[in-house]
Amino acid sequence: MATQWTVEIDWERNGNYTGTYDDVTGRTILTQWFVGMRQPYQLTADNSVLRLVLRNDDRLFSAEYASSPLRDKLVPLRPVRIQSDDGTDTRTHFTGWLETIIPSVNHHGERIATVVATGAMQFLKTTETKIELQENQRSDDIIDTLIQEVIFPPSLSDAWVLGDPGYSELGQTTYLTNLGTYSDFEEGVLTLHTVGDNWVRQGGYSDQAKDTFDVYRGIRDVTAAERGKFFFDREGKAVFWNRHHILDKDEIDTTLDDTMTDMKYTFASLDQTKNEIIVTCHPRTIAPTATTLWELKDAVIRVAPGETREVYVKYKDEKDKRIGGKDVTVEDVECLHGHCSVEVEAKANGANLIFKNTSETAEAVVEKCVVKGRKVVDEGQMDARAFDQLSITYYGRRTMNINLPSIDDLDQAQYIADFERDRRKTPFGLAQTITLQSHAEYGGARHEDQLELTIGSLIRLQETQSDHEGIYFVIGEAHELARGGKHWTTTWYLEPQVETLPWRLEDNNRGKLDETAYLAY
Repeated sequence: MATQWTVEIDWERNGNYTGTYDDVTGRTILTQWFVGMRQPYQLTADNSVLRLVLRNDDRLFSAEYASSPLRDKLVPLRPVRIQSDDGTDTRTHFTGWLETIIPSVNHHGERIATVVATGAMQFLKTTETKIELQENQRSDDIIDTLIQEVIFPPSLSDAWVLGDPGYSELGQTTYLTNLGTYSDFEEGVLTLHTVGDNWVRQGGYSDQAKDTFDVYRGIRDVTAAERGKFFFDREGKAVFWNRHHILDKDEIDTTLDDTMTDMKYTFASLDQTKNEIIVTCHPRTIAPTATTLWELKDAVIRVAPGETREVYVKYKDEKDKRIGGKDVTVEDVECLHGHCSVEVEAKANGANLIFKNTSETAEAVVEKCVVKGRKVVDEGQMDARAFDQLSITYYGRRTMNINLPSIDDLDQAQYIADFERDRRKTPFGLAQTITLQSHAEYGGARHEDQLELTIGSLIRLQETQSDHEGIYFVIGEAHELARGGKHWTTTWYLEPQVETLPWRLEDNNRGKLDETAYLAY
């Protein structure tokens, strides 16, 4: 059976893609999309992105055309998806949200509209993290806590939106969000002692806050500490792999023996060969007793009668340096006129103060307020270093620096340095990408592989001209449907499987311990 493709935009944002104009397949001239990571050893993915070129002869996609049936719906955050059906399976290849619609201009020119959609990573980068101090938590649990801070648009999360008709009829048109449905996290190998207290962004423009940290950077830090991977898959689901994921799989999904139409290949590039690894960790000290973390000075906080006001404050030491805090309380509150009660929601390096004026007639003016707690202090940086002298002698010093705020133990930093040195110290041939082509509907060539294989698939490559042979994980995928949706080009971004797989109990394929296989980090 021929493969049928559908390109859909959920203009009603109700999650069912059944509206009159939702299916834009017949209008599609060109479809291009990307999901995952582009660089080998990349730990946190790039944002997914989709580009559509649509016929727009009737100005359906012209937002300022008064007679367009979609005029009020040609706005960002309409859900977009691409699916295929080969008669056996219906597969989703891309899920995201509309970002931009650009109709071409000139009445006598080309009558098309370019549509750009992006994935969920954008929402992580625009949400400042204010998580509670994380102590002795596994990496996956911390990432799950970070994800909970993000508000995803309705239809993916089916989230309740107060006061928004169509999204606020709780239990009827929408439901309380369950982000677990949209995540797939492996149990982390690493347990981190203290996380979140030193997440402070430095530098930036003068009109930008210097001490913020977004959710994306938090996830990137935790994923880097684990040496795992974090990405959003084809269906828009958040996926976290622990560091053993790429060491644990050894079943080949397909073999390509000179059957790819193109391959980007390098040998011994500067980016891939590293023989000196420096990992910076951040030891902490926690004060035994409570001291002042924040104090209201030379200012007042006004709260209207009967109202509540929330103020977020950031912990600092006597030298005005950002610090963390635990066992946080609020004390010494003085209020003029009305009566104000204060609640504190303690976070890793700040606190949300909730002031409530219980007077119905007088404005409350808070003149004094002190937040106290035990200081959590980043005591400065310690470096773990791993190098290979023989590699340095032959190929020159090639240094890689890794800064990990969530690692506070020097031994843990040393494990990471050793791990990275061992897999990068020797120059080797690397297939960075491979490309396949087929008829988008009638198949042929490696069409089934294009449909089935995705991020996490394991492939064996053999290429005659370079005499290269290797086993690779797919870590990213780019696709193009051209010529009216008939010609399909797939590019897989690759990462080599480790040269020596770790020893696994009662697995004869993993060799003998300390001879042909080794204990995994």
